[in-house]
This record gives sequence, C-alpha cells and structure tokens, in this order.
Amino acid sequence: MSALRSFGVPGFSFVRIKSGRVKFLPFHSRYHSLVLLVFFICFFIQTQTFADTGEGGYAGSFLLLGLEGRAVGMGQAFVGVADNAGGALWNPAGTAQLESRTFGASYRKMFFDRGMGWVGYAQPVRGEAAVGLSWINAGVADVVGRDLEGNPTEEIDNYQNAVLFNFARKMHEKLFLGLNIKYIQYNLANISAYGVGFDFGAMGRPIPDLRIGACIQNVGLKYSWNSGDYWSERGEQGTDTKDDFPINFKFGASYLLFEKDLLLALEIDKNEKQDARFYLGAEYNMIKRISLRAGYNDELLSFGAGIRHKFEKFTLNFDYAFVSSKVEEDPDHLFSIGVGF
Repeated sequence: MSALRSFGVPGFSFVRIKSGRVKFLPFHSRYHSLVLLVFFICFFIQTQTFADTGEGGYAGSFLLLGLEGRAVGMGQAFVGVADNAGGALWNPAGTAQLESRTFGASYRKMFFDRGMGWVGYAQPVRGEAAVGLSWINAGVADVVGRDLEGNPTEEIDNYQNAVLFNFARKMHEKLFLGLNIKYIQYNLANISAYGVGFDFGAMGRPIPDLRIGACIQNVGLKYSWNSGDYWSERGEQGTDTKDDFPINFKFGASYLLFEKDLLLALEIDKNEKQDARFYLGAEYNMIKRISLRAGYNDELLSFGAGIRHKFEKFTLNFDYAFVSSKVEEDPDHLFSIGVGF
C-alpha cells in the first residue's frame, strides 16, 4: 500500500496514503464528504485490485486487461500474433493479415462487481490494407451515495470507454505497419474526462511460420479533467487537471510448429512507470474445430479453449479463457464470440 500515494477525482483530494498510513484530507461539506467517501471506498477496491495484480495505479490501467478470448487464453502473448478482429488491441499492424471480414465480441467477468466488454470489427481492403473499429467498456456496478442517516442519495457513475479506429497496411510481403487512433472517456463520480492518443505497430515475417511484432501504445494520450461544472452546482470552484497515460512498449514473436498445429508465442511489455512484464502462450489445434490454450501472464496463469465451425458463407468461433488471481479472490472468466464472413 505504501506505493499508492493518493486517490480521487482531480480537484477533490479524498485521501493520501503514505508509508502505510491513511490520512483523510478536508472536504467542502460533511454531506459531500460522505457521498465522496462512499465512492472512494469503491474506487479504492478497484484501484487496489489493479495494483495488486500488477496492472494498475496509472491512467488507463483497464486497457492492460485482456479482452479477447483467444489472446487471454494464451496469456496475452499476442503482439506477435494479432490476426483476428481483436488483433488491433495488441498490435495495430496485425489486422493487415486478415483475409476476410471479421466481427468479435467478448465479456470479462471479474470480482467486486466489475465487468469489461469489447466489440470489434475489421476487414481487409483490396488485399493490401485493413481497417477496423473497436469499443471497450469497463466499470463498477451499483455504486450508490448515501447521506449522514444512511439513506440513498444518488448513483455514482464509475465507468470507462475506449474507441479505437485501426488502419493497417502491407508495406511489403514480409512487413506490415499499423496505426490506432484511440479516444478515451472516463466518468468518475459523475465527472467526465476525455483524451485522444495513438498506437503504432509493426509486424514482420522474416522466415515462414515466424512472426515478430512490436508496438508503442498511448502516445499523446491523457485524461483532461474539469470539475468546474460539478462544484459550481454546489457553490464551489473546481479545477482543471491532466492525467497522462504511461507510454507502453511491446515486443514479441510467435512461431508455428508441427504442421502449423502448435502456435508458441512470447512477449515483453514495458511502460514508463512500471517494471517489464513477461508473457508466454501456446495454442494447440487438436482437430480442425477445437483448440486448447495456456499462458503465463506476469505471474498469472491462464487457460482457454475454442471451438469453431465453418458454415457455407461464414465461420463461427466461441472462445473461453480462465485467468487466475494474485489477490486470493475469484479468478476471471472471459467469453467471446467471433464471426468471419
């Protein structure tokens, strides 16, 4: 806990934690204090959970949690794979590999009533490029403020959205480049912040069955907070604050073995404010319709399975992933569906 210095909406200063000691700072009124304290407790649970799993403490931590069944089942070692509708989430260059239009959707159920969802679509363009669009939503449900007598007062929003527009192009038979334009929105205690940034990716195929991927994420991305409207309704003055996203660097590779039935992948991620994270993953196609997966995700183990069926005009995929927990709580379960047509 000593690594966490403060929590709260910029302009509020709920609490400061230093060397294991908790100190509450002054608020504008007793009523507002209680409402915001209820929110803080819920927000602390969410932030502490991210921090304990090595994924949190900074803006955009929800984007570090995987949101596509195949990738998560492989431990998120996917920057050197990225060949489906969700590929742009790991490497914006990966969608250049697509040969047909693809749609995907998933939901990740987590403890403390947290949930995350993703919907994505991508399609090739003239056999030399690809475009795609993804939407991510994450939040905590049923956070309610209460007055001094314990009566419900108002629902406190706590959710985040990310929209990614992806473009990828084949620069050469063995080299793909890609770009994500990323729009982020965060609603925290009924105050909204927004930001726009970029991801850049590259993927190469130096020899058959080997793919090497690299990606830089969150370039120029920051939350712009303004609490003026919130506090003006209460006769107070708010503030303007910027909250920068750490730039994240990803590098990895994948290789196909045993007549392309076994896929092995590895990845290293490093952002500006955290230690490097290591990922390993494997996928084995038992038969044409069933795949088994396993992975290692920065001290977390994951397992997964997928089933696919090819119809006359489209292919349907169902994927499941199980992710263990570092904080001795229930594991995460992720379900996703994919359609190629």
